[in-house]
Amino acid sequence: MTVVVPAAPAAAWERLTDFAGWPDWNPHCLAARLDGPLAAGTLLELQLRHPRGRDFYTRPRLTIVEPAREIAWEARALGLRATTRTLIEPEPDGTRLTIDARAEGPMAFTYRMTLTDRAQALIYVAMLDALTDNLRA
Repeated sequence: MTVVVPAAPAAAWERLTDFAGWPDWNPHCLAARLDGPLAAGTLLELQLRHPRGRDFYTRPRLTIVEPAREIAWEARALGLRATTRTLIEPEPDGTRLTIDARAEGPMAFTYRMTLTDRAQALIYVAMLDALTDNLRA
């Protein structure tokens, strides 16, 4: 999923990585916090709401932190690796944000049964739309 937000890369990065502030603008985030510095290896704790209304928790670890360029995290379980990667690229009229989410491993099918491609699309589209609106304000 990709969107161009009306802000410079540094402003988009600041809003995107202010995880404690996610519940203020992200309609699917109920709570978020980093368990340490904004750096690879730090645990990210998220309480999210599935598009069907169920709340769920995830605790991925940051794997890539390149300010104003890229951030990624990965949740692992036995036979499963779920990664979320956001690229941040300057554009003439703002900043392009591209989110790529993948689930791999022999147990990835169980992840995709719960968090289908459609559900992920609904979550990330709503998140990117809300981020765009929030940066525009």
